[in-house]
Amino acid sequence: MPAAVTVPDQILPHLFHLSTIEFFGIMWYNVDIVRKEGYNMPLPLKGLALLTDLDGTLLTPEKTLLPADAAAIAAFREQGGLFSIATGRGMQATEAYLNLFQPDFPAVMYNGALLYDYRKHQTAAAFRLPAETENILRELMHAFPEVGAEVLREDGVFVIQDSPIERRHLEITNVPVVLKSLDEIPPVSCLKALFAGEEQDIARMQEYVRAPRFSAVNFTRSHRWFLEILPKDAGKGAALRQIRQMLPAHTVIGATGDFDNDITMLREADFCGCPADSHASVLQTVSETDGFLSAKTCKNGFFSEWIEEFIRHYLKS
Repeated sequence: MPAAVTVPDQILPHLFHLSTIEFFGIMWYNVDIVRKEGYNMPLPLKGLALLTDLDGTLLTPEKTLLPADAAAIAAFREQGGLFSIATGRGMQATEAYLNLFQPDFPAVMYNGALLYDYRKHQTAAAFRLPAETENILRELMHAFPEVGAEVLREDGVFVIQDSPIERRHLEITNVPVVLKSLDEIPPVSCLKALFAGEEQDIARMQEYVRAPRFSAVNFTRSHRWFLEILPKDAGKGAALRQIRQMLPAHTVIGATGDFDNDITMLREADFCGCPADSHASVLQTVSETDGFLSAKTCKNGFFSEWIEEFIRHYLKS
């Protein structure tokens, strides 16, 4: 019998109402039984795969999942579709969702710096920050002392410059505040770095790093309060290209996201979509690629509508 879906006690109350937990658990249980026991059921959606951003796309602002979206994902998988997640979160902040969703193919984490195979409970691919990152971090921390900063490894998130927004960010994602120095946590051991600050400060930083001396790394805006540093070859789009090689040939991949860090993934997908309140750059990208521009948001049923549209698009093609 498949193991029950478990979520850490401190996170569980924030995910669902009890009735939804029971329903979602039963649906996931049924999907697992069908696949493991090999029941002869029609699988009309075999050959389709969904890869989705979490915050602002699938999860509501309260970090919950709507019952209708939960049911739509379960039904999609029960009919042969594959499902996984692509997030900027690190292992600590994603673990509960990995246990909840039990992705069918490697999850994208750290905004593409790591692919994690939940089925095998092992890393499928990982990219580290280059040696130049240390000087870049020191310069940015000096130039923007009011902006918080953290570096992330598989074993934790480490705050290297504290700020109120940095602490709020960690609180929202249920990650403890661990203060360290760059001497204690060498950036070359890390998957990414993140700056957290007021929107206007992050915008100034984004302009500041356009200088050629910062070209050894990738910068991506993952929220109006965040600017991230990634390894040069990392990103959600690059991760999707790797995933495509891991999936059966001719798998049709649909991707959804709502902010700048999702754009490369949306462009790499066979079909893409976004909620109505996505960043302007995402709305433009989805429009340019003939994707699905929903009138709904993560708060009122975007994701279940997206699944319906993805299936409809696939059946027409």
